[in-house]
Amino acid sequence: MIINKMLRTIKNFLLIDRVPESNLAKINLQRFTIFFNIIIAAHLLHILLFWLALANDGEQITDLVYLWRIAIITSHSIMAVLALTAALLTLYIRKNNQQQSKLAIHLPVIVAFTYLLFGAVICIFDQLITAAITPYLIANIAVAIGIILKPQISLIIYPFVYLLFYLIVPSTQTDSELLLSVRVNAITAAAIGLALSLIIWRTNIINIIQNNLISRQKEELEKKNTQLENLVRTDMLTGLYNRMRFTEFVEMEAARTKRTGENSSLIFMDLDNFKKVNDNYGHPSGDTVLKWIAGVIKGQLRSTDILARFGGEEFAILLPDTSVEGACIVAEKVRSAIENCSFPGKMEDLKMTASFGVAPLKTDEVDSFNTAYKNADAALYRAKQGGRNRIEYMD
Repeated sequence: MIINKMLRTIKNFLLIDRVPESNLAKINLQRFTIFFNIIIAAHLLHILLFWLALANDGEQITDLVYLWRIAIITSHSIMAVLALTAALLTLYIRKNNQQQSKLAIHLPVIVAFTYLLFGAVICIFDQLITAAITPYLIANIAVAIGIILKPQISLIIYPFVYLLFYLIVPSTQTDSELLLSVRVNAITAAAIGLALSLIIWRTNIINIIQNNLISRQKEELEKKNTQLENLVRTDMLTGLYNRMRFTEFVEMEAARTKRTGENSSLIFMDLDNFKKVNDNYGHPSGDTVLKWIAGVIKGQLRSTDILARFGGEEFAILLPDTSVEGACIVAEKVRSAIENCSFPGKMEDLKMTASFGVAPLKTDEVDSFNTAYKNADAALYRAKQGGRNRIEYMD
């Protein structure tokens, strides 16, 4: 129980499995762009310096020093090739957007293990000349800082590479006291690397989690803003544009027709005797009728026409590039469709009609919308006074 509780505490503290591996791979691949540029240059510099030293010293060096320098040159040459290969793979993955591939996920782990092993190998070769563990320490720190590893990976590869170092280093370090010192110092180097790796993991994962949370909150805020904007500009019941949004469309259309000289028209319509629907069937049924009628009207219009619920049982239609005569034809189509419309459920016997007022959108007026609105409303009033279920227009 105690052990399980400790493991859960450690897991929660290290935030294990809180971030998808593809996200982690993407960050490591971004880091590799800088990592390999620096590391390849470092390999080439080591090769150059050791080669020049080897060439300058000539026969003055001992066989042991010669062997040590050749081993260093060979190791860095191999690692330069491997680093260049990994850099090309990184470029390929990023170019082809394959951050979710197995190669992208496993490449950072392979690179980390390879460089820890490389640091250990160089340190082992160095024992031919010196008892320092500087290369191994640098490798542990560089891998911890440069590559973000999952804790379960770090807890495997750091001890594993140290174990290999512990077992192999006696082949080059034969002095028992120095061997003990090197092994102990190497434990410190591995511990520093492991601790840094875990700290950097947790720090980066917290940042990733926070950024993901901020992104989700931003998306939710944008979604709510869009919904709010829709609420402000649309009619909640029918989903049509509301009066404010319709007015904006009319003003834009007036500006357009002023430039092009085209004709545009407005239709205002009002459902006849709609109060009886609410009285006889109830307000929920009245809402159903309004939504149903909205769909019927839309079915008679072009995709470029603008339909809005102006309030109550009143609707407005903007017909771009349409004369008054053309608008009357459209109004008749809508009138006929409403008259012949059948309603669902208990309202199957209900028959509805509508009255229409049509007016041109005159661009020579100072306030095109209000002028057209007054004219269309006056025509609608005439239609109501003339017996309803009819169309009237104003020139």
